[in-house]
Amino acid sequence: MEPVEEPLRCLAVRVVFDARGEIDSTELENYLNRVIGPSQWLSTTQWLFIEPPSAEDEAATVPVVVPERIVGRAIRHDGPRRRILFDHRTTPAETRKWRWVAFQVAPNPLGQGRFPWEAVDA
Repeated sequence: MEPVEEPLRCLAVRVVFDARGEIDSTELENYLNRVIGPSQWLSTTQWLFIEPPSAEDEAATVPVVVPERIVGRAIRHDGPRRRILFDHRTTPAETRKWRWVAFQVAPNPLGQGRFPWEAVDA
């Protein structure tokens, strides 16, 4: 019997661009660590599994997946500038795809990806 996956939420997070017009990955990482917590999120720079949400101001966003148990904290700590624009509970198929992304970042000997928060909890 396969273990039950922890429910995940996918957040659309507004990005900040650097002087070259690229996503400021250092700024994004610092923001996510401050709002969500270190090792409590996984992100890609592209929307891979669902269409990006459309924002009124057409802000550029990236998908950030977090355990459902901490999404409330992330939204509460987002601040007055509201960078979290969308919150979506992943389907089982999307969760498996995010597990594949995790494998690209942190493969384990069993051939499965490990989410950053699982490495901390282990």
